[in-house]
Amino acid sequence: MENNKLNIKKTKYRYFMDNLKLFPINTILTYTIPVPKGEEKKEDEFFDRNYPDVKISNIKFKHMVDKTAKALIAMGIKKGDIITICQSNTPEMFYMDYALSKIGAIPNFIYPNVTVSEMKHYIEELDSKYLFFMDVEEIRKNVKSVADSMDIKVISASVMESFPDLFKYVASRKMPQKNIPIKNEIKWKDFIKNGKDALVLEADYVPNSVCAYIHTSGTSNVPKAVMMTNENVNCIPRNYELDGINWRAGNTAVQTIPQFVSYGITTNHLYFCNNVNVVMIAEMEPKNLYDLFKKYKPEYSFTTPSHARELIKRPTDMSNAEMIVFGGDGFDDVEKAMNDYIVKNGGNTVAYQGYGSTEMSAVTMTNAPGRHKIGSIGKLSGETEAIIIEAGNDPGVYNIINEPNKIGELCLTGPGVTLGYAGNSKDETDKVYIKHPDGKTYVHMGDFISRDEDGFFYYHGRIKNVITRKSFTFSPDEIVKAIMMHPKVKQCIVVPKYSKEEGETPSAHIVLKDYDNKEQTLNEIIELVNQNVQEFHRPTDYKIRKGIARNKNNKNDITALKIEDTAMLFEGVINADIISLNDGTYDYELNIEYNQNMANLNRDELITHISNHIHEVANYLKFNVGKIKFNVHYICVEYSDQDLYKQFENHYIFVKHL
Repeated sequence: MENNKLNIKKTKYRYFMDNLKLFPINTILTYTIPVPKGEEKKEDEFFDRNYPDVKISNIKFKHMVDKTAKALIAMGIKKGDIITICQSNTPEMFYMDYALSKIGAIPNFIYPNVTVSEMKHYIEELDSKYLFFMDVEEIRKNVKSVADSMDIKVISASVMESFPDLFKYVASRKMPQKNIPIKNEIKWKDFIKNGKDALVLEADYVPNSVCAYIHTSGTSNVPKAVMMTNENVNCIPRNYELDGINWRAGNTAVQTIPQFVSYGITTNHLYFCNNVNVVMIAEMEPKNLYDLFKKYKPEYSFTTPSHARELIKRPTDMSNAEMIVFGGDGFDDVEKAMNDYIVKNGGNTVAYQGYGSTEMSAVTMTNAPGRHKIGSIGKLSGETEAIIIEAGNDPGVYNIINEPNKIGELCLTGPGVTLGYAGNSKDETDKVYIKHPDGKTYVHMGDFISRDEDGFFYYHGRIKNVITRKSFTFSPDEIVKAIMMHPKVKQCIVVPKYSKEEGETPSAHIVLKDYDNKEQTLNEIIELVNQNVQEFHRPTDYKIRKGIARNKNNKNDITALKIEDTAMLFEGVINADIISLNDGTYDYELNIEYNQNMANLNRDELITHISNHIHEVANYLKFNVGKIKFNVHYICVEYSDQDLYKQFENHYIFVKHL
């Protein structure tokens, strides 16, 4: 009997249908929304919520995909049209995704929290004429602004669209939403109703054609639209099948990764094609994970280090857990704690770390049962291939590193290689997608990686985050490892800081588990670094802080730390603390303490000078500043005060310069 998971040469819709088992009692999707039991505050450590849900069978899912495809045809959408999707994980978004694949149209996934200008940019760069959005007030406001200035047809669906009418009525009474009319808008129910009599012809499979546009996380510059093919999306279930990693039909997965990132689009497809019951939630808040695990007791989950940090704060039954996979930066900081948590709570597995990127369709390496090493990002997945090259070679020169445990730049190839960046991005595509002498196109990942004798890979940081001190370049990885040896350290990131004398020096940003005796803790950390890191590589600055700024994709915001460090260089600035805002007007809020004993500038003059200073350093260190909201606090201290402990909001910072 043919194994349908191995044949990826078909549309995403057809691959899904060929692997879908149509039993009406099988649940393929459980959709839940969080309902607070009482008043909630953003800073609350734990949520106190109910999670009502609706269960959608395999047959209903297929039926709704077919109805959505008919509605798209009735609306005039045809093969090749691009529909921008501003949604989170709702059933309607998945119906739309597979329906678009069925008729040969293409989704352009964007983040729900984008600004008006970003939304317009993402629509215009791909000449999209349709927009499907999640109908919540903040998104509706943005969509109205876009629709008022563009010729675009709009489809809206609420987060409660799949719930019974009575539930929606009660919810709307408790949480009323302003009526903000939008030009050319059609509501989901009317959209579906209009397709009743439409005729749908399933689109033919065309090799290496775009099936989705997915945007990069944009940690260092403007997010780019990556062109994913049907083969790219289908190869992820195939790769797991080739590796003998099985997902049992009927088991439950809690999915915390949104569809608008490649890690979400491929892992959701993986679950659906294996007939796993996927628990979905539209709100991408890591604090929800504990309650979801407690209620649904899943066998599987793809998630992030941020979710792990929230989960381990309280005990819950982990006896069902089989494959809990973590992707994204910062998992090394929490891996041991997560494994200890699983064991203490009745689990018989470990936390599995993986690795990938949007350009490679998200999943390229993974640990799994029978192939796992602590601290490793795993082995190559399926037909993915890798080489490690010496970093910093001239263009076209690729000195391949064959010795085990030697660090270099990772280059990947295989069925996960996407088509490149869309729009006017040929130069960017040519820098990342490079054809090698062996005739294969490799994605140059921009990461320092090593491989051991057994084929397990290890992550050593971003190449862009390397430190060039007096013309000598090194990775901050050894510093991070030394700092993480201290039992009170929860998280650490080391970034390059501009130095007039040395070019760049290491700056260490450290989050603690316990802030008692922080000065003593920091001295102990410095001693660990001195014992384990050569003098030239040691940090010149240490910051004990309460948290690390996160970007829209919930990743550590390295740029934010560089901005903060740069502000500290301006004469008279004693302390600085940055917060990621992404509120549509500003990217960051930068709180500055300025020594009044040195202040001969008024507030506006001071902000102008500091802003200019940050932009000058950004040009040198090559990072994108974005838009900053400045808050300046004037204080009086003696010039000799070097080690300071300050509090901005909930961010505690203790700074030590060496």
